[in-house]
Amino acid sequence: MRELLRLFSYTRGLKWLVVVVAGMAIVAALLSLASPFIIKMATDTIVAGLESGNSVDITFLIWLVVGMLGVSLVATAVSDVSGVLGDMLAVRMRRQLSSRYYEHLLSLPQRYFDTEITGKVINRLNRAIVSITSFIQFFSNNLLSTLLTVLIALGIMLWYSWLVAVSMLLLIPIFLYVTALTSVKWQKYEKRINKHFDIASGRFTEVVSQVRLVKSFNTERREYTSFDTRFNKMVGITKKQSIYWHSMNAIRGVALGIVYAIVFGTLFYQTATGVLTIGEMVLLIALVQQISGPMQSMSFFIDYYQRAAANSKDYAEAMAEEPEVVDEKGKRKLDAESAVVEFRDVEFAYDDNKRVLHGISFTIDAGKKLALVGESGGGKSTISNLLMRLYAPSGGDIYINGLNIHDVTQASLRDSIATVFQDASLFSGTVRENIAYGRPSATDQEIRQAAKAANAWSFIQDLPDGVETEIGERGVKLSGGQKQRLAIARAILKDAPILILDEATSSLDSRSEIVVQDALERLMKNRTVLIIAHRLSTIAHVDTIVTLKKGKVDETGSPAQLATSAGIYAQLLELQTATTEQARKKLAEFDMAG
Repeated sequence: MRELLRLFSYTRGLKWLVVVVAGMAIVAALLSLASPFIIKMATDTIVAGLESGNSVDITFLIWLVVGMLGVSLVATAVSDVSGVLGDMLAVRMRRQLSSRYYEHLLSLPQRYFDTEITGKVINRLNRAIVSITSFIQFFSNNLLSTLLTVLIALGIMLWYSWLVAVSMLLLIPIFLYVTALTSVKWQKYEKRINKHFDIASGRFTEVVSQVRLVKSFNTERREYTSFDTRFNKMVGITKKQSIYWHSMNAIRGVALGIVYAIVFGTLFYQTATGVLTIGEMVLLIALVQQISGPMQSMSFFIDYYQRAAANSKDYAEAMAEEPEVVDEKGKRKLDAESAVVEFRDVEFAYDDNKRVLHGISFTIDAGKKLALVGESGGGKSTISNLLMRLYAPSGGDIYINGLNIHDVTQASLRDSIATVFQDASLFSGTVRENIAYGRPSATDQEIRQAAKAANAWSFIQDLPDGVETEIGERGVKLSGGQKQRLAIARAILKDAPILILDEATSSLDSRSEIVVQDALERLMKNRTVLIIAHRLSTIAHVDTIVTLKKGKVDETGSPAQLATSAGIYAQLLELQTATTEQARKKLAEFDMAG
């Protein structure tokens, strides 16, 4: 019952439509029960006329036919209107479930996406929506009318023959018992199938998005074999699931056959002995046949229900995830034309056993540039994520202009920060859409100015459709330098007082690096900048360098001050001029390009 209530909770806001669809289905069921009575009346009229030797009342029979036609036409109209409303219910539920899921996903913390497979996130939505909407549509369109048909038909049978009614009633506990036995085991099979499907499709998504890497390493066959193996396992589990389901369904079928044999034997005997008239026998036979269809459809209902219950669990679990960072009431907006950023004793752990940052403290004055240097995995990117509140600190505080970022709205905080990462992170769409991603209302002139400032306008003009050129998924049609310049133009157009640079030139060739670095210099002007350093040459002119060692601040000072110390920065400067393999490995440990 709890599972059923949970499934119906997804109709919130659409219950009126469920009620209307169900009401029309009930009307259609009542109309369908009129036909057996019309047939009974026609049978009794004909038999009475023939037995008496008088002529049969043809006029009355014609009116019965007209009545049957009228009932059929009305039932058809009601059924079709109900079908349209049922389709509308399904599509509105699809929209509602999709929108809620998407909105909720966007509110979840970064750490949720760090641990989830992309394919699973997508499959969970598709699988849950198909299952839930199919179940609700089947329930409102079919099940209520089925139940009503069965109940009314049993009531009529009870009036004419309690033996027939009791025999038919035997089916209900049999169905419920067999269903209870089936459901739990069936859902376990379904969960295993879903797990293999999610892993296979998740890997499929990764391979498609990185097909160039797959081809360059000649691993197409290995990826295909892994994918096919997962689906083979699904086939094996599905076979067991299907055999189990149909064996239980066979039990239901046998029970149905035995009960029908008892029912028809009773009907024939009672008619032969005069307990029932021929018309009453025909009426009861018609009612039994009308119940037969709905009873058989109970198998479909059970199938829909089990799929919905099993496939909606992952969806429910995702919806139950709590956002890590939430704007509480009373949060103020951050309004900073210039910004002082301060980290005070900041601690952070991804989990209880993996503390990344220990008591991090530093200050970036307004309009100044600070670079982070440290070992790979030492917390540099984590610091930038904490500043944007993609994660919440485990301890300590972060301030902008003296305001704790915990006390300001997330939207106003992130509006005050522009980012340029190693990966340009472009979307499929046009050049214009990507530059104006942070400001969709930007004018043509503003987009052009941002592109020029980012040294991007010259290559944009050479594209087939200029700023309207489609760049493909993740900007696949552009070179690395072109993608980075679009990312810089996007940051320039945002015009935020705080800038985070996850060194955008580290993976570029020397010619592209010069052009991109020139654009970055313009972007950094008069902004408070946090740089994650990957190339020492690009941070030689920053105001402050903070070196990190095992998640702690090791040194803080200007490039000139740290160059003469015996710390990490001085060691890295030495290593950059060395040509040995050992020097290159040491630089790689610090995410540094040689």
